Amino acid sequence: MNARPHVNFVAGLSAIALVACFVAGPVRAAEEITSDNWTEMVSFKPDMSVKIKPGKKITKKNVAEVEALLPPSLKMQIEKYNMTLKLVEYQPIHPSSGYIEATNKYRGQPRIKDVGKDYRKVGITGYVAGLPFPQPKNGLEVAWNYQYAYNGDDGDNYYNVFWISAASGIEHKEEWRWAYIIRTINRTDIEPIPAIEEFKKKGLQYTSITYALAPYDKKGFGALYSRAVEPKDQQGHIYVPAMRRVLRNTFGTRGDTWNSTDYLYEDIRGYMGYPEWMNWKLVAKKTIVLPMRAGSVLDKKHPEKVFDIKKKPHWNPKFKWERRPVYVVEVIPKFPDYPYSRQLFYIDAETFQIPYKEAFDKKGDLWKVTINGWNESPDMDSVPGLMAGSVTIDFQAEHATLIHFFKALVNTDLDHKMFTLSSLRKRGK
Repeated sequence: MNARPHVNFVAGLSAIALVACFVAGPVRAAEEITSDNWTEMVSFKPDMSVKIKPGKKITKKNVAEVEALLPPSLKMQIEKYNMTLKLVEYQPIHPSSGYIEATNKYRGQPRIKDVGKDYRKVGITGYVAGLPFPQPKNGLEVAWNYQYAYNGDDGDNYYNVFWISAASGIEHKEEWRWAYIIRTINRTDIEPIPAIEEFKKKGLQYTSITYALAPYDKKGFGALYSRAVEPKDQQGHIYVPAMRRVLRNTFGTRGDTWNSTDYLYEDIRGYMGYPEWMNWKLVAKKTIVLPMRAGSVLDKKHPEKVFDIKKKPHWNPKFKWERRPVYVVEVIPKFPDYPYSRQLFYIDAETFQIPYKEAFDKKGDLWKVTINGWNESPDMDSVPGLMAGSVTIDFQAEHATLIHFFKALVNTDLDHKMFTLSSLRKRGK
C-alpha cells in the first residue's frame, strides 16, 4: 500500500523551522507494513554469506562447514549425540493479513512499564493487537513481541508424549489432546475482533482444555485453565477420573514440572511465563539454522518419521533446518527459587517464536535444551505455521521428553462453551 503524507507540527515551532518544513515538503508517515516487506519493517534479513547447499546433511564429519550458523549446544549435539541436520534454503515468513493490519493500526501505541522487582504488575500499556514493537530495540521489547507473536487465535492439537532414556529408549508413552483459545483478547483473525467480551470482562487473555486419551489408566484425566492479563499463576481445575471429582488447581506455578516430564510449564512453546517474571537482555542479532519449515509428517502411528527413536540417544529430531534471522536474548529470573539460573532464547526475528533455547543450572552449566519445530503454513495470509514436534533434553540426566504431534489445527473457530467445567467433566467420563 502507498504511504500517506503527513505533517507533524510541534507546538512553538519557530517561523524559520516552519519555512524550512514547507520548503522541504511534507513529512511522510511511517511506511505501511505489508506481507512483502514484513521482514525488513519488523526485524532483519538473515546473513547469506555462509554458503549452504539445500538438501545437504550436516553430521559430525562436516559440522565445521556451518559452525558459524550453530549455537554451541547444537554443535555439541551433532558431535556427541550424532544429530543430523538436513538443510533447506531460507524463505521469508510473514503473519496473517489480519495480524499485519492490526500491527499497522496500533503501531506506536504500546508502551513498556518498568515494574522492577514487582513482577505481579502488568508491564505494558496501550497494546490492543498485532506486533507490539516492530524493530525491537532491547530484550524486553523482544520479550513482548514473543508474548504477542502471531499464533492464530485458537488451536487444537493431538499429540503423543514420549519419556526417553538415552540408554534404553522409550520408557513411557501417553496420548493427549490440547485445545485452546490463545487470543480471547488481542484477536486478529476470527470474529469477534479484537476480543471475546465474556473473557475480556474477566481479565483473561487465554483459555485451554487438555486431557489424556491414552493409556487406559490415565484416560479422562484433564485440566481446564485460563491465563490472566495480570502476571499471575494460571488458575483452573483438574478432573480426576478415579475420584470422579473436579478439583481447583493452580497451573504452571513457576518452576513446576509439566506432567512429570523434562519440561517445566514455562518450557512449553519455549516460554509460557510472563515477560514481567524475567530480566531480558538482548545479547546479539545473528543468523543461525532453525526448524521453521521442519517438513514433519503428522502420522500418529509413525513417530519415527519425526524423531530418530530407534537409534541412540533416541531423541534426535528429523527436522529440516534453514538459516534464520535471530534475536539471542539472555533471560534471568527475578525470583531466587527458580530452577534455571539463566536461559538463552534464540527467537526467530520474523515470527518471534522460540525454536531453540538453552537452560542453565544454578552452577551455570548447561542443563537442558528445548527444540521446537514448525511446519510451513498452508496459507500465510490466514494461518501461522503448524507445530511439527518438540523435544526437551536434560543432558545431565541423559533423558528427554518428545512431543509428537499427529494432528495440528489453527484458527478453527472453537466453540467458547468447550472451555467450561461441565465440558471438562463430560470429556473426563
